[in-house]
Amino acid sequence: MGRIREYTCSSCNKVWRVHTGHGMEHAILKNVLDAFPTDIQQKIILDTKEEQFPYFEFNYRPAVCQECQNIIAIPVIHLHQSGHTYSSTCPDCHKAVVIQEEEAKLSCPFCKEIMSLREIGTWD
Repeated sequence: MGRIREYTCSSCNKVWRVHTGHGMEHAILKNVLDAFPTDIQQKIILDTKEEQFPYFEFNYRPAVCQECQNIIAIPVIHLHQSGHTYSSTCPDCHKAVVIQEEEAKLSCPFCKEIMSLREIGTWD
């Protein structure tokens, strides 16, 4: 089950809500592929083509886009047999993002103050 997380900056009053983790539908590789752009989908398919039942770990992870100054959830997949990890870019500007650990204390992209984090719900 995924979690809905709210990042709040008490300094500049910005608030971001992101859906992290994964849902039940993400247990099947075919469903996970839809979270990625076509070029990454092709790499994942090539990496798993020899596996009858691909062994992978998938989650939406919190990320910071320095270009957009936004906090977003980015799909990340780790393929255990090949050892490769793939992630997406910012869905808005398509630039690289800095993926964060789930429980990491994030700095506000605008004012750089440490933000508070609270879990406000779950999703599936």
